[in-house]
This record gives sequence, C-alpha cells and structure tokens, in this order.
Amino acid sequence: MRRPAALLLLAPAILVGQGTLPDQGRLEPAWFGAAAAFQPSKALGFQWLKPGLDLSRRTLRLKAWEPAAWLLGPRAPKDQALLTRVERSLDANLTAGLRRGLKDAVALSPTHGDVVVLGRVVDAIGDSDDYMSAGQVALSFDLKLVDGDTGELLGAFHDTLTGKQGDGLPLQFREWSVDLGRLLATTTAVIPKPEATKPPAAAAVPAIPPVPPRPAFDLEGALRRIEGLKRDGLLSEEEYQALRKKAADKAK
Repeated sequence: MRRPAALLLLAPAILVGQGTLPDQGRLEPAWFGAAAAFQPSKALGFQWLKPGLDLSRRTLRLKAWEPAAWLLGPRAPKDQALLTRVERSLDANLTAGLRRGLKDAVALSPTHGDVVVLGRVVDAIGDSDDYMSAGQVALSFDLKLVDGDTGELLGAFHDTLTGKQGDGLPLQFREWSVDLGRLLATTTAVIPKPEATKPPAAAAVPAIPPVPPRPAFDLEGALRRIEGLKRDGLLSEEEYQALRKKAADKAK
C-alpha cells in the first residue's frame, strides 16, 4: 500500500484554500510558495507543475535533502529511528528512480544544473515494539523544483508512503521517483528540437549534399504515451489536454 486511501479522497478545494493543512497536517503549502495549486495524484500523492513547463535542454541539480521538518511536532524515538534508517538512501534512490523514469529526456547532476531539486522529510511513523499496537510504518516528504537563476517554483510534490516494515520504504520511494521522472519527461516529449543553422555556401566550395529528411513525427505513438501517463495518474486533465494539443501541433 503506497499511501492512506483518504489522501485520494481530498477535493482540490481543500488543497489550496482552507485553513487546515492537507494530509492531516503533513503538507505545508508555505514551503512551496503561493504558486503551487496542488492536485491529488494516484502515483505521486499531491502534485503541481508550472503550466507550460519545458525542461528540454535543461539540467536537474539534485541538492542534499534538508533536515526533517517534523510538522506534527516531536515524535517518539521509534519514529526518529525510522528516519535514521531510511534518510541515508533518499538521495541515491531519488537519483536512480529519476534516471529510470526520465530515460535521458532531462539531464541530472549533483553539482550543476539550472533547475534545483529540493527535498525534505516532514514526518515518519516507525515500527512499534509492542506487537499489540503494531501497524503500518509511514514516511511523508516534500519535493520541489526551483529555477536556479530566478528562484521561481517550477514543480511541487508531496506524498506519504506506507508499508508493513520500514525496510521496504526505500524501495517504495525509488519507485515513486520513477513515476516522477516519467511525469517530468512529458515536458520534453513533444518539444521539437531546433533546426541546425546552415552556413552560406561559398562560390569555391562544392555544394553541400542535401540533408536526409527528418523522420515524420509519430503522432499516434506520442498520443499513446500521453494516454498511458493519464491512466497512471501522472497527469491532471489540464496537463493531459495541453500535451495532446502540443502533439497535434507538432504533427501538422
């Protein structure tokens, strides 16, 4: 089980306007900024992408995670212990998951890049020593994409992963990162690459052989990929329609 079912029942109005914080107080909109209008997502918990975001020819710089925020206040030693066990693997699993999901659509780097990726844990529920009260473990976290030059928010994500044992949470987080990579890859999937500029031909230089025509854009394939992302819950209706329009425009 990836997250409590109640998360997916929250209406969008709860996410952006009312006084109580979503995800039982574990989602703090102030950390992301006023631009983030979160929507529920089957795969990513809560998500927001800047409309029209284009990550083609950009690089994601994965910064070290911030200290845990513990939004629900001080927690029991077992919760602190769970965080200690999983936090050392967060960077590696985020990197591995993004690479798998992006499939080279966007470059990744730990040291340079014009889009900064920031993350933090906001809550954890560890294993109980009392078998009478044993239940699920949980890890709640935030992730955001920020323009490295302007500080503008480009993407915002929050989720709570749950399971029977804390040792399974790192693998769940890696799979979550794969889904995130697939979503971010859609911001480049239908963006045409710029044509190379041809130098003017000199009188004494032989004519340049004609460049073979570029293969026709596979509109049907692009639409299938977009439909698949929509079925997986990685796209909102607005993002889905925008990507279909981009694909149709490119095919003309």
